[in-house]
Amino acid sequence: MDSWQDGEEVAMATANDIKIRSYCDAVSSKLTSMKEGIHALQEEAKNTYGKDSEQSLIYRRHLCELADMIDWKLQLLIKACPFDWKARDSDVESIVSVKSLDKESDLDFAGGYIGG
Repeated sequence: MDSWQDGEEVAMATANDIKIRSYCDAVSSKLTSMKEGIHALQEEAKNTYGKDSEQSLIYRRHLCELADMIDWKLQLLIKACPFDWKARDSDVESIVSVKSLDKESDLDFAGGYIGG
């Protein structure tokens, strides 16, 4: 029997897809949390040592490099996870809306009507 006809194999593939999406969600959440924590540490270094102190600038530079590395890992995750993964394009609006006209036009347009 072909694998696409075997209900058990299809169900297993679906469960596997769910596991992959769940893994992608978990890793994305953890990396995003780490990045937020790093940004908080940058602010803490600025407040502790002074905005323009040498020590603060050193810490902020190293923490910025870590945040950039996490951004890079998030981009790799986006490319590695399934195309339809929900967090794939979180910056892109997934719903498109078009404003409807509130009032109908007074003109009647129909195929072949030139209006004469």
